[in-house]
Amino acid sequence: MSCFLIYNKPMSQWAQKRKRNILIVAGIILLVIISLIFTRVTNKEPSCVDGIQNGTESGIDCGGDCLRLCQEEARNLIVWWERPFRVANGLYNTVAYIENQNLYSGLEKITYEFRLYDENNLLAAQPFQGTTFIEPNKRSAVFASGIITGESEVNNVFFRILSTQRWDKVPQDFSFDLFSVGEPVLSNQETAPKLSALVENKTFFDFTDIPIVVILYNQKDNAIAASRTFIDRLSQGESTQVFYSWPEPFNDTVSRIEVIPRIDPFINRGLVDQ
Repeated sequence: MSCFLIYNKPMSQWAQKRKRNILIVAGIILLVIISLIFTRVTNKEPSCVDGIQNGTESGIDCGGDCLRLCQEEARNLIVWWERPFRVANGLYNTVAYIENQNLYSGLEKITYEFRLYDENNLLAAQPFQGTTFIEPNKRSAVFASGIITGESEVNNVFFRILSTQRWDKVPQDFSFDLFSVGEPVLSNQETAPKLSALVENKTFFDFTDIPIVVILYNQKDNAIAASRTFIDRLSQGESTQVFYSWPEPFNDTVSRIEVIPRIDPFINRGLVDQ
């Protein structure tokens, strides 16, 4: 028995040493793998969707080269005025005249509400809700048509933005005038006014479903009438006439006419980026 014990002890020590070496090597390999994974995760290219502020970002996933504009960098939308415009008995259009002072950023969607009130400050109709886009670096018009008030005469209107999405950057082309508008021609002012204007696409892009809002002002530069029409398609370099009409004469003399083509930069972003 004693000989057996003397023979087995070195073998047992050798086995333990071999096992220890295997564990050390396995530990080293594991540490190398963990180090490689950590390096790959921490050294990956900056992204606008990684939940951290990196690269050129001025906030978390916003600013810099990201499409999203950081909220603290965005200028608030300005509402210069809102007006009701009587079309006929119990029928009104409304306009909110707005300005976005952010040079290259707009809003893909805002939800808004018009509330129309009579002379007693009572609601003249059910609140009208709608959605629209906001172009960058422009004054524009949010237009709602055909609001029925029944027997109520509208004295004033209140415009309210209910919700907005984030401010996003758009191609710089949308920050400047895409169309030129010829001198509007107004006729039949004493009976049923009619207006026409020539709209030309100055860009190298083809646009469809273009809303064209017109606002008419008196000598005090107060808006006295408004309307809207659509151009189905206007290709690059082309021009077309737009027409408007009103069933009743205006209650004041027209001194200035503003024609406002609107283009959704988010629907047409891919067209310009091509």
